[in-house]
Amino acid sequence: MHKICNLIEIEDGKAKSFEHPFKEKRSIIITRLGDKVWGYLNMCPHMGVELQFQNDKFMSFDGSQLQCSMHGALFEPATGYCTWGPCSGQSLISIPLVIENEKIYTHNQTS
Repeated sequence: MHKICNLIEIEDGKAKSFEHPFKEKRSIIITRLGDKVWGYLNMCPHMGVELQFQNDKFMSFDGSQLQCSMHGALFEPATGYCTWGPCSGQSLISIPLVIENEKIYTHNQTS
């Protein structure tokens, strides 16, 4: 497994990007709710652009969903499923994560 970060580095109810551990010039998004985290490749399925409009600004105005800055597509944080926008019905590419001792890891074989 490869350590990405400490759980405390991601504010509860927010998302943060980290360098992809195995792909150059790519990043992953980790979103946190309490002691649960979900990881996704930082790439909108609509046009392949990164989601954030500023560093680590991924959440919609109301804070309930991940939002793509290009066309406003909205994604469920726990599933990556697009609920609104040009890629409705598609999903972000999931990155499997594991939490051990307050540290977040991914497996060596990730998308």
